[in-house]
Amino acid sequence: MGTTGGISIPADPTAQESELALRWRRVFAGEDTQLREARRWLTGLLPDCSARDDVISVATELCSNAVGHTASGSGGTFTLEITWQGATVRVTVADAGAPTGPHLVEDPTAERGRGLLIVSELCTRTGFSGDHRGRLVWGDVFWTGPAAPPAAAEGHEAAIRAGLTSLADRYRGVPAWFGRSTREWWAMPGCPGARQLVTAPTAHQLADLIDSCQARERTRQPHPPDPVAARADRRRNPAKLPAPPRPHPPRPPIGNLKLRPC
Repeated sequence: MGTTGGISIPADPTAQESELALRWRRVFAGEDTQLREARRWLTGLLPDCSARDDVISVATELCSNAVGHTASGSGGTFTLEITWQGATVRVTVADAGAPTGPHLVEDPTAERGRGLLIVSELCTRTGFSGDHRGRLVWGDVFWTGPAAPPAAAEGHEAAIRAGLTSLADRYRGVPAWFGRSTREWWAMPGCPGARQLVTAPTAHQLADLIDSCQARERTRQPHPPDPVAARADRRRNPAKLPAPPRPHPPRPPIGNLKLRPC
């Protein structure tokens, strides 16, 4: 269970989730540019079929409404959650809230408000809850594509464990973990006291980010002088020593001076 905009995000608002249900959740910034990122995320998450296209269309409309009609679009965030259970894929979007609820415009010629009409046509059920403090909108899409294998959940956990082991072996001393609420991989590379937080959708992409951070850190650190190169440079350019002081002629002792008579 996660929280966005003051509202709790259950995996299924109306039905109890079975043990075989698969759930993915990701938080996005409340910006129009994030709609493309949400579609890209779903494209890599679900198998290619017409049902996936319906899921992506529903998610795009719900996310667009969150950005355009709620406080999420004013510097906030929205959360997209996908729950795959049997023949149903539930698309859930949690936003930062709005004074009024979602409004369905049934006129197909209207310039605005047709997004929820598309959602209602693609979903077998829809619903929403919340208020100006936070809101949750969901829709169930009938899944006609490839079925999720019964061991998908166990395989997902095994992949997480394998990714954590690989990162720990490859980057000793770099904290790395998998965020189960965000469904993202996280790490903190850098020197102690000057670490930076990075995130990526996969363990492989996280490893690339860690490599880039460590490469930048090495370029900033001064390299120790090479003694062999220093000796070769001295041979090519010998240092000029200061000239020794010129000797003065010796003065005769005072006892040998002869005085002339005036």
